[in-house]
Amino acid sequence: MMARKLIFEFLEQLSANNSKEWMDANRAWYEEAKNEVVNLFEPVLASLKEIDPRIVQPSARKAISRINNNLMFHPERPTYKDHFGVVFGHGKGLADFYVHLGTDETLMAGGIWHPDSARLKKIRTEIDYEGHKLKKTLNAEPFKSWFHFYTEGALKTAPKGYSQDHEFIELLRLKSIAAMRPITRKDILSDGFHDMVIESYAAILPMIDFLNVALLDD
Repeated sequence: MMARKLIFEFLEQLSANNSKEWMDANRAWYEEAKNEVVNLFEPVLASLKEIDPRIVQPSARKAISRINNNLMFHPERPTYKDHFGVVFGHGKGLADFYVHLGTDETLMAGGIWHPDSARLKKIRTEIDYEGHKLKKTLNAEPFKSWFHFYTEGALKTAPKGYSQDHEFIELLRLKSIAAMRPITRKDILSDGFHDMVIESYAAILPMIDFLNVALLDD
């Protein structure tokens, strides 16, 4: 487990020295830290594919998000992220599962964050007809105990085309359908982290499946 500490040691220094010059001088350290993330998640990915062979990422290395921030669209952000993000999912544009290893925040999450209007419309249509399935998932254990369901940023009124009295109005108002499970650095450094990820994925998979049924519907 000592090797995993290298991940956070690197991220803490990157956060304090967030510049291209520093990264260029410490590129080997970055690669070493990234390799530790790969080593951590390669067996996790193998286990995840046993319960969900639809996962498209061929390797843990391919599941790691770029550490560079997109400065073209967000010029106010620092050059580099202060975290490693690892994504497992069924394909581009679909709901997925995410693990965040950061200096200030560590978490597991799943769902879809701020989908465009076309995808949000599909999700709302699915909620309109099959919202009871999503409600059942959100109220099931261990999901309900482990995950915080995001309601931040929801509409204050009914979306266009839906009644304020709709049975699932609270779900229809949402702009993101996502849930987060807070974890600690101690969790990540522990022997039980592998099983923790697998169990969390299994708990949130029904929600991900609900969303992807909607998104794949033509």
